[in-house]
Amino acid sequence: MSRAMRSVAACLSVLLTVAPTLAACTAPTAEPTRPPAATATARPPSPTAGPTDTPGPRPATTLTLSQLSEDVARFGRAEFAIDTDGVFANPFDLAQVDLVVLFTAPDGGQASVPAFFYQDFDPATLQPVGAPGWRARFTPPVEGAWTAQAALAGGALTSAPIAFTVGPDVAARGFVRIDPVNQRYFAFDNGEPYVPIGANVAWATSLDATLTDYTRWFDGLSANGGNVARLWMASWSFGIEWQDTGLGDYSGRLKQAWLLDRVFELAAERDIYILLCLLNHGAFSPSVNSEWDSNPYNAANGGSLTEPAAFVSDPEAIAYFQRRLRYIAARWGYSPNLFAWEWWNELTLTPISDETFKPWVKTMTAALSAWDPNDHLMSSSYASGGYTRIWREAELDFAQVHDYSSVDPVLNLQRELEKTWRNSGANPKPVLAAEQGFSAYGADTTRGREDITLHNGVWAPPFLGYAGTAFTWWWDTYLDPGGHWSVYRPFATFIAGERLATLAPGRADIDPAAIALTLQNDQRALVWVRNQAYDAATLLVAGNASAEDFRTLTGLIVTISGLADGAYEARWFSPQTGEWLATEPATSSGGNLALAVPDFDKDLALKLVAADTP
Repeated sequence: MSRAMRSVAACLSVLLTVAPTLAACTAPTAEPTRPPAATATARPPSPTAGPTDTPGPRPATTLTLSQLSEDVARFGRAEFAIDTDGVFANPFDLAQVDLVVLFTAPDGGQASVPAFFYQDFDPATLQPVGAPGWRARFTPPVEGAWTAQAALAGGALTSAPIAFTVGPDVAARGFVRIDPVNQRYFAFDNGEPYVPIGANVAWATSLDATLTDYTRWFDGLSANGGNVARLWMASWSFGIEWQDTGLGDYSGRLKQAWLLDRVFELAAERDIYILLCLLNHGAFSPSVNSEWDSNPYNAANGGSLTEPAAFVSDPEAIAYFQRRLRYIAARWGYSPNLFAWEWWNELTLTPISDETFKPWVKTMTAALSAWDPNDHLMSSSYASGGYTRIWREAELDFAQVHDYSSVDPVLNLQRELEKTWRNSGANPKPVLAAEQGFSAYGADTTRGREDITLHNGVWAPPFLGYAGTAFTWWWDTYLDPGGHWSVYRPFATFIAGERLATLAPGRADIDPAAIALTLQNDQRALVWVRNQAYDAATLLVAGNASAEDFRTLTGLIVTISGLADGAYEARWFSPQTGEWLATEPATSSGGNLALAVPDFDKDLALKLVAADTP
């Protein structure tokens, strides 16, 4: 069964088993340099069969469950604390303690959610507050009277059940899924389309600045219509397992986990969805941004691996990483604002091959799916993405490409998309340009190159057939310091209310001095018209016009084919300012609609709607 099919099946059999009465769920380049590290029965074989730690000094004899969240709404967060007299040498080792909470829905359906070990922190000082303890988070998909009960694995010890009420939320959209209307796009559980518009904000400028940075970044993104952010669980940011923790014990990284909690809350408050990258290439690369010498999986640091490629085949490494996945799913798998899990950033830059990655991703997807009751989407990434056939694997719900080619995205991203779809098999998946920059070696602001790359990266990919905008990379050195968040607002304004899944990408006829891309069906067309010179790559040519002095194009005619004959309303739009311009009537005859293009120097957009449609 494909992941797309399993998404629906899992929604019914895993997440919505708690509510069975519901009818339905509705060119390769080097990676940009990172900064130095800052100073239940369906469960698959778990780390209990692999490495274990010294048994805890006192087994649990009591469990008490209490509700921390109030006024829980449908698709809202229900959070619980679990008190126990058990003392464990390593509370992250499932051989010592495997604690779950069983949730019973109003109709009697049940879901089991793993608990996680938690430490609170003071947001001002980032110092621990109070004693650590156990938490569980759950997202109820239906309203009504629920019960929750904590249990140790096997049911040998349980808490008294407690009741809680889930209220309605008519605005709740649920989780991001593959769009059932068109599997190359995304939609929420309630059927509302989701077009990712955003950027990488992979890590903060420092660990101490995390909350300040992400508040500022998310404010800038959301205020301008952005709705997605890509984050890394890297050693210097949100990673919970590294040399300072050793393997399988995350006690030394509970601050990082707490900070990621807060970032998820900031995202939820601003309607931003997080693409969470679980592994960065440098941790397992001996040559590119290498952290291998500090990696706890390295035998030189007490791990079991003599070379990084063995990470995907060594039984002990697999068991330890499954343990980590269980914790990650328990702590953040509740969130509807988790857009998707991303296994690796740019696997190409490690010695791990597709042949060894495939069985690993199958094993890990089985584990993560068992611990994630909400069946979040899954992906991975390569330094370039189109050439690999890994996208055929059912475990990966969508594909990614990364582009630092210094080539016009209309050309390069088109090529990458076509290669990706060819390598996806009979049923192409959504594709995202999840990293983009003019160059891989830093934001190139010479003659406006990065500005043009950013703007074209917002507009070109959706018109080519990508499921969202490109995610620019240089967030901390260019996007935020330069105040460029406003680049997203015009595109968000232009596509508001549109269902891209009902449209198909194409090209319109126009003078060779420009290019015209369309998204259309026979009753509607979205058109992006761009000056061919408005391309950062052309600025590499000596004597070319500067970014501020593009020649104004006049007297152009654009002809859109494939529209049903009849009357249309044509609304022109400025991608540069976000303003709606002239509105005029238009007529399609013989399958063609021709319009005079207003004078422009960089780009324009056009919305054509049949006169008798909304």
